[in-house]
Amino acid sequence: MTELLPPSALPTFRDPAGSLEVRADGAYRSLRAPFDAEILEFLATPLASELVSQGRLVASEVVSPASGETLVLRHPRVSFQSYPWEWSPAMWLAAAELTLTLCSDLVEQGWQLKDATPLNVLFQGGRPVFVDVLSIERRDLHQPIWLAYGQFVRTFLLPMLAYSRLGWPLQLSLTRRDGYEPEEIYPKLSWSSRVQQPALSSVTLPSLLSKRAKTRSVTTRAIKDTDLAKHILLKTLKSLLSQMRKVTPAHSASTWSDYAETATHYSDEDHTRKRKFVMETLGKARPSKVLDVGCNTGVYSNLAADAGAEVVSIDTDLQAVDRLSTNLKGKEKNILPLFVDLAYPSPATGWENRESASFLSRCASHFDMVMMLAVLHHLLLRNQIPMDRIAALCSGLTTRDLIVEWVPSTDPKFQELLRGREALYEHITEAAFREAFGAYFTISDELTLENGRTMFYLQKRLDA
Repeated sequence: MTELLPPSALPTFRDPAGSLEVRADGAYRSLRAPFDAEILEFLATPLASELVSQGRLVASEVVSPASGETLVLRHPRVSFQSYPWEWSPAMWLAAAELTLTLCSDLVEQGWQLKDATPLNVLFQGGRPVFVDVLSIERRDLHQPIWLAYGQFVRTFLLPMLAYSRLGWPLQLSLTRRDGYEPEEIYPKLSWSSRVQQPALSSVTLPSLLSKRAKTRSVTTRAIKDTDLAKHILLKTLKSLLSQMRKVTPAHSASTWSDYAETATHYSDEDHTRKRKFVMETLGKARPSKVLDVGCNTGVYSNLAADAGAEVVSIDTDLQAVDRLSTNLKGKEKNILPLFVDLAYPSPATGWENRESASFLSRCASHFDMVMMLAVLHHLLLRNQIPMDRIAALCSGLTTRDLIVEWVPSTDPKFQELLRGREALYEHITEAAFREAFGAYFTISDELTLENGRTMFYLQKRLDA
């Protein structure tokens, strides 16, 4: 199987305490002295074992001793790596909740997180996992200030505030590794928003005091009473959690977020037959990893997960993805919902464009089945991608199986997307579909519904 990250991906290099390199059999973390001894001390605690057993903290295995050479830890790989710019608001909130509650549990036991960024969190299905063990350090018991407070505000709270109050996309985090400064957001907020929490404490006051703060050195004052210091620290974390929950909007209706319930171009019989076709195909193919392109709110992603597959579900409608994310909370479904447009997938980014892998490179040879239900006509008409290019991409996305729903030109949804361009797209026919996809796949099964749409189960050609 191709590695999750391309061979040219850089090991992490920003943390002075160590670096991380992702390989086929795990993520290998090298630790530098004196940080290695502290991490080993933490990993030996009952708290560390408890956090790992709860699935909140990534497991760590020592693969080389600390004495005489660099300490190396091996972490199991999360099946499919995702980034904050691909997350829905519900996933941002889940990552923030994990960060703050994990830090609170650490504080109770004399530890803390020294940094707090969404990039420290990955998702296993819909469940967030904290993966940066180097962020954990011994806490100064007399220190009531959380030094990572500012980073949490910049990278978690302010992006969500800008999204909910100003409509700034969360996807801007792609180029904002350290988030936003309060002074960037303050001028854009209305006066009423500026004086309401959480903007008052996280944007307005810091902005008004910024000139004074820049002329003074940052100092933290220790206090003698260790219980009071801990109480203040825990209260800070609790307040941040409350602010993050308050500013994260509930998912709202959109063009596609209620599609599964409101689609009128399927009869009840068509819905039943389509669902049965997918279920039977999943039963025959028994895929282990499925990519559901155009997942909407996850009806067919759930079928694949119930059939035993790990599912990555992508859609261009953020509200539909957010609804799926919310519905997965508390459920043991191995479904990872992501806000990704296959026509404009997440690019490689970071230093030398090698720190964060592109979506397509993460997909390479990872999935043994791809589902594209009622998606093909969008790529053909809305995105103007030629049929042969789509077929080639599908061949690269799956190692074995493909389920495609063909929507004919007579379909009302096809007609909506034509917008008077019938002559330009008259070449888009079922015969053209069969020919283009036939270069990479063979048809194993097909079913035409009463509405004229056809379900295809395709298997990858050995010579493709």
